[in-house]
Amino acid sequence: MPRTGALLSLSRDHHTALVLARVARKAAESADRAACDEVLVRINAHWHQVMAAHFQSEEQLLAIAKDSLDPQVAVRIFSEHAMLQQLIVEPGMLESCERLNRLGELLAAHVRYEERVLFPQLQAVLDTLTAQDPTQEN
Repeated sequence: MPRTGALLSLSRDHHTALVLARVARKAAESADRAACDEVLVRINAHWHQVMAAHFQSEEQLLAIAKDSLDPQVAVRIFSEHAMLQQLIVEPGMLESCERLNRLGELLAAHVRYEERVLFPQLQAVLDTLTAQDPTQEN
C-alpha cells in the first residue's frame, strides 16, 4: 500500500534509520572501540535532530488509531521505542560496540516491523478517517 500523508515522511525517515542501523552493525563488527564511540555520537545527534520527533509523531498516530489497531502492535512499538531511546541516550553498562550491535539489530527489526505491520494498519485507519472527513489531512 503506498504511503500518503503523515506516513510518507515517516517512511522516508526509515530509510535513514536503516542506513544508521547498518553503520552501527558494521562498526560493532569491527570491534574498534573508537569507531564504535564515533558512530554512537553520530546516532545520538540523529536522535536529537530527527528520531525523537519521529517517535513522537508515530506515537501520536498510534493514539489517534488505537481503537482500530491490533493492541499487540501498539505495545510492541511503544516498548521498542523505549528500548531504542535507552540504547541511544543512556550509556548503561554495555561496552560501546556491544551497545551498537544491539542498537543496530533492534533498529533494523523495528523499522521493518513498522513498515510491514504497523504502517499498513495505520494507513487504512487514516484513509478511513480522511474519507469520513475530507477536511482532515492524514
